[in-house]
Amino acid sequence: MPITGQTNPELFPLYYERKLLQYVKENLVATRYGQNASLPPHSGRTITFTRFEPLPPRTTPITFQPTPATSNTISTQQVSATVEEYGDYIELDEFTDMTSFVPLVDNAVDLLSYQAQRSLDAVAMRVLTSGTNVMYAGGVNSRDALDGTKLITKEDIKKAVALLKRNLIQPFPDGYYVCLIHPDKVNDLFSVQELLQLAIAQSSYMESGVVGRFAGVKFVETTAMPVVQNATNKDVYMTLVLGMNAYGVVNIDGNTLRMEMTNLDKLGRVKTIGWKAYFACVRLYEPALIRIESN
Repeated sequence: MPITGQTNPELFPLYYERKLLQYVKENLVATRYGQNASLPPHSGRTITFTRFEPLPPRTTPITFQPTPATSNTISTQQVSATVEEYGDYIELDEFTDMTSFVPLVDNAVDLLSYQAQRSLDAVAMRVLTSGTNVMYAGGVNSRDALDGTKLITKEDIKKAVALLKRNLIQPFPDGYYVCLIHPDKVNDLFSVQELLQLAIAQSSYMESGVVGRFAGVKFVETTAMPVVQNATNKDVYMTLVLGMNAYGVVNIDGNTLRMEMTNLDKLGRVKTIGWKAYFACVRLYEPALIRIESN
């Protein structure tokens, strides 16, 4: 008689599912700075975000004048994204787990949680770095002109900030824009002494991944930022400077991210433990996302 798969959720401690969800929610960079939207059950595979156009400045005084007869209007556009399913699993032999010197299930959950966070961040960053609003370090005008010596500089950051302000892009509630940057590039922007000073300055306000603030920007390092090669085989690093409502992302909760355990045989001797996620990321407002490419 063929052996069929059987799932027994009651045998899988809720502790592990909570552990996965807590780790990913605390460390997933993509969901921190985007417009989050929930994915209700039985709502289809398409999720919709709302894009808001900035209001123009109003410079005419109204003192001693009637209230303007016509009000301003909120200009919006609906942007949709298709939710995809992601996941991975580890196959475990129950006897090996019981006789192992280390708790394999617990370690498997740690490994899978870390993988889930990295996977979803990578999916999001692939989308966020695919736009057309791009600057190149060193004053060049193409990716292939990055010859290996064109490092990102503070001037590049200042130019990106000036462009965001010119486009009326709103900073985040703390007053800062956000720069998502690969750890390899942090030392190109800041000396060791500057990093120490930045760490001291923000010692009273710690935020995961934030390495410092400069020119109205807080810098968040993440290895999810893509590194590609150009036509001359030089490494090209992607750096993003962004403002409020630049992109949308599916909110991570107990419905969109799950840890599962499945029995593979009748005696439960071989099990799989894995994660699955329903996730999507979409660019909402191109002027609010500036990509800087550098060596």
